[in-house]
Amino acid sequence: MKIFGYRRREKVFYSPLLKFRALEDGVINNYAGKKIHGWFFKILKEADEEISKELHGNISDKSFTVSSFLGHNVSRPIEIRKGEEYTIRITLLEDRLFELFTNQIFETKMLDENVRIEDVTFSVDGYTIDQMHKWSGFISEEELFKMDNTDNMIKMKFYTPTSFRIGDLHLRAPEPDKVFTSILRKFNKYSSIKIDEKISEKFKAIRIIEQDVFQKKVYFKDFFIQGFVGTVIFQIPDDKELLTAANVLSRFAFYSGVGYKSTMGLGQAKREEYVNEQ
Repeated sequence: MKIFGYRRREKVFYSPLLKFRALEDGVINNYAGKKIHGWFFKILKEADEEISKELHGNISDKSFTVSSFLGHNVSRPIEIRKGEEYTIRITLLEDRLFELFTNQIFETKMLDENVRIEDVTFSVDGYTIDQMHKWSGFISEEELFKMDNTDNMIKMKFYTPTSFRIGDLHLRAPEPDKVFTSILRKFNKYSSIKIDEKISEKFKAIRIIEQDVFQKKVYFKDFFIQGFVGTVIFQIPDDKELLTAANVLSRFAFYSGVGYKSTMGLGQAKREEYVNEQ
């Protein structure tokens, strides 16, 4: 089974951070990620209405994610204080989207236009894609495959509620095949290097050897979504193709998100260094 497919042009995946400064006091009662998702589409529409419509359509595995305000509890209302700085994260899996969004943000900043999130006004105070920051950076698909992809212990931390929607069912546990299949779908959609879809059958052989997770809810206006957050250590069988796929995908998860409603900041995950303490 070949893991590498035909490659045309190297793709790059991005995770810029935006810093907002509150111009007034306020409270964002329901999940801020949904409000920021709406603002993101407003920015895209101003930049290119056709691309905005294309993304807003019924397209699965969209090429972006937004976060809630980083460092704030997603399960509670967020009290906004005038003069304080608030950071959000956007991930972009297409160059055209990255260029459109970045250009529009710089235009907004240069024109001193304010940003409205729910009923609170912010100024755009900064933009960075500095790779030294925990939540910022960029990586090419080629770099993902050049890394050491032989680790058979993969540690991942899920920072926001992660779940999987299968038909009418809502799965709220870190099942390995659901985690890696979710990432695989998005990777193959936006990378020019393809991983053989048949590898997903092998994901069922991945075991969880340790987990420290708990359930957490995110409240929307009329409903809530519940998912798991916390740390999971996956053990990958000694199979070269599976090891390569699992290692690449676990790093790509930083940009893609995992599972249901990742475009609104759920399923934000990051691979962490695994240290065997035995």
